[in-house]
Amino acid sequence: MLTILCMLFLSGGLIAYTLMDTGSDAWVRHSDEFTENADQNLQRMFVFTDTKKLLIVYVAAMFLVPLVLYIMDFSLFVILGSFVAVFFFPKSYFKWLAKRRAKAINEALPDALQQISGSMKAGSTFTSAMQAMVEEQKGPIGQEFSLLLREQRMGARMEEALDNLGERVQTEEMDLVISAALISQEVGGNLSEILSRLSTTIRKKLEMEGKVKALTSQGVMQGRVVTALPFLIIAALMGVEEKATQPLFTSLLGWTFLFAIIVLQIMGGTMIKKIVTIDI
Repeated sequence: MLTILCMLFLSGGLIAYTLMDTGSDAWVRHSDEFTENADQNLQRMFVFTDTKKLLIVYVAAMFLVPLVLYIMDFSLFVILGSFVAVFFFPKSYFKWLAKRRAKAINEALPDALQQISGSMKAGSTFTSAMQAMVEEQKGPIGQEFSLLLREQRMGARMEEALDNLGERVQTEEMDLVISAALISQEVGGNLSEILSRLSTTIRKKLEMEGKVKALTSQGVMQGRVVTALPFLIIAALMGVEEKATQPLFTSLLGWTFLFAIIVLQIMGGTMIKKIVTIDI
């Protein structure tokens, strides 16, 4: 009997040590991945900061937010939800920043192309026309073309610098501009006229996207309201009738209903998003 207890004790200790070691390795990998992704995303957006401090804030928020909710006597469901939200927040935030930056670049691209085209018609080369545009254009598009010119001055070929620009921006409009410049350099052609036409085409495309967005804005808002409404109702009931809603978070049947609600809401929100999303 004593031998069996010793074996069980040793087995349990070995399992606990393995789980702790695996968890620590997973956390180290997650921390390294967070620091690397944050550094790459921020540098791509020309934001230079200490990512180690961001990691400290991220870890602190991951523990403090659930702790505050626990002290405020929120349910276990809300506390776990807050932990998951904080855990995935950086990735979603970086994605939102990149999307906003790409939108700003697309909005400024027609004017920048028109300016480059005008400079080339006046006798400037493609490189000097971009330099003149960078000196006048501020914001993300000026930063991206300025980096392109710096790469070229450091010895990179124009094709490589343009490919790097496309990888950083990753928009259809910028890909059109890069393809036009590369084709013009390979087979020749009036690049200033091509850029002028691209400017007009991109401007009309952005106008059409704005009209579509305005026409579908009501459907988008309805989808957001319908998706958030059940959770808002649950939150209101928790404040008004806390005892009546408590079984929803403490019983197996309540957890089943919550799981079904979340799955159905995700399916409904995805369907509405596909309906109101129109590609141009």
